[in-house]
Amino acid sequence: MAAVLKPRQRDFPTGVLDRIGIGISAFCLLQCLALPLALFVAPIASVGVFSHAVFHLVLLAVILPVSLLAFGLGFMQHRNMRMWMPAGIGLALLVLAAVLEQNHVVGPGWIAMVTSLGGLGLITGHWLNLRCREG
Repeated sequence: MAAVLKPRQRDFPTGVLDRIGIGISAFCLLQCLALPLALFVAPIASVGVFSHAVFHLVLLAVILPVSLLAFGLGFMQHRNMRMWMPAGIGLALLVLAAVLEQNHVVGPGWIAMVTSLGGLGLITGHWLNLRCREG
């Protein structure tokens, strides 16, 4: 009797996109947490590309499509809704932080806090997406 071999489904787009999403979100979180510390330790550290509002918009322009694609592809595979809550909250907080920053509604400390919470939500969403695909 010949064994029937099931072709292994390539896991490239979703797994890679989730890992990229986690990496980008973690980088954003690190940057946001490091900036207040740098401002406290040395005010000159806040000068540069990492504290500029344009940098945050560029980062958001990368985060949004990568995350939405990863979550969409992952959901089509596993059909588990668990990841959408933290992912949606995370994306909404990142967009909110960008709007608040562009309109100078609140200070940099609040922007860093909202952005950090958004990054944590996205990291959680990507992690849940990976776990749902693996399980």
